[in-house]
Amino acid sequence: MNEKKADKKGVKILVVGIAIIVAVVLLFLLFQSPIVQRAINPPNVEVISKSASDGLEGLDYVVYVHATVFNHGGSGQVTVWAEVQQGGNTWKKAQTISIDSKQSMDLTFKFKEVAFWSLESCYYRVWVE
Repeated sequence: MNEKKADKKGVKILVVGIAIIVAVVLLFLLFQSPIVQRAINPPNVEVISKSASDGLEGLDYVVYVHATVFNHGGSGQVTVWAEVQQGGNTWKKAQTISIDSKQSMDLTFKFKEVAFWSLESCYYRVWVE
């Protein structure tokens, strides 16, 4: 009779041990998931510098918006936007980037839509979503 109790106790210990191992493996795999990592520590990207320049590409007048971004958060994807306004016109461009934690990245947006002969000044801005 004591052998049956010992066998049942051994089986219970084995089942509990297997359940703990399975739970630990599942938790490990869950936290390795990019979706879970992004929820726990999402990217926190800041525009740390921006500037604009203009020039000619062939016969086309072009305005370039340059930006440097830095990620204070976890790795992931973000969308960086640049906008140029001239007179009553507004143009927007976006770049979706993958950026690691503590990484900076330089981006350039090219706007061919801006009018060279316009007397209106250009204004620009950059932001992250």
